[in-house]
Amino acid sequence: MDRFIVPRLGFLLVVGLATLLIWQIVLRSPDTHAHLWETIKPDYAQTTVALVGGERTPMVPEGGVAFALSRVDLGQVKPMDPGRAIYLVAGCATCHGVDARGGSVAPPLAGSSPDIVKHMVREGPGGMPVYSQAHLGDADLEVMAAYLHGLEVARPDSEKIAALQRLTYDPSVPVSVLLKGKAAIRRSCGACHTQPTKEEMLSAFATDSLATGLVAQMVQNANVSLEDGRVIAYYILAILNGADPVEER
Repeated sequence: MDRFIVPRLGFLLVVGLATLLIWQIVLRSPDTHAHLWETIKPDYAQTTVALVGGERTPMVPEGGVAFALSRVDLGQVKPMDPGRAIYLVAGCATCHGVDARGGSVAPPLAGSSPDIVKHMVREGPGGMPVYSQAHLGDADLEVMAAYLHGLEVARPDSEKIAALQRLTYDPSVPVSVLLKGKAAIRRSCGACHTQPTKEEMLSAFATDSLATGLVAQMVQNANVSLEDGRVIAYYILAILNGADPVEER
């Protein structure tokens, strides 16, 4: 008996099964190779690729793509807010979220004071890159800051938080309230950054609105309570306006 008979039979069996499988695929596919000679169906069109490779593709609406687009009511498509466009192009959404509601590494910016946004963009707090004029011009920064300020803050006490940004120096605020503000800074800011000195606060805030904007941001991010935010704002405003409650005691 030929010792190669078994391998030969095995080879023929494999080839036969493979051929049978291929024909099964071809015969069960009504729109592929075995039927290329058929008349093209009325609801199908062949693309350039289809004519070369023999495959059929679903037909686009009669009249082509231009006709299909002409049926779209462009009047219903709202143009993107210029400030939002700048926010996305500048890459702010990468850290602060697509809707400025905060991301995994950065706080929300929705409802933020325009002054604090511009200050942070130009000065760059710890961990955030500084954006120079070459990367983000003043005009674009103004538009983006206004857009962020106009976004609604998704919190029930958002109006009270926004009111913190409108606080101004009031010499009639009791010294006891100012001292509460200093203690609140020690509990909140001082826990991570050490308590800022008077000189550091004067250097950090060029205007009162920058200070109140930052305090509102801290409250908005749930790092500070609303009451602590209020007394902190009064204390910083007093320092910025030359009224140190410790020296007055």
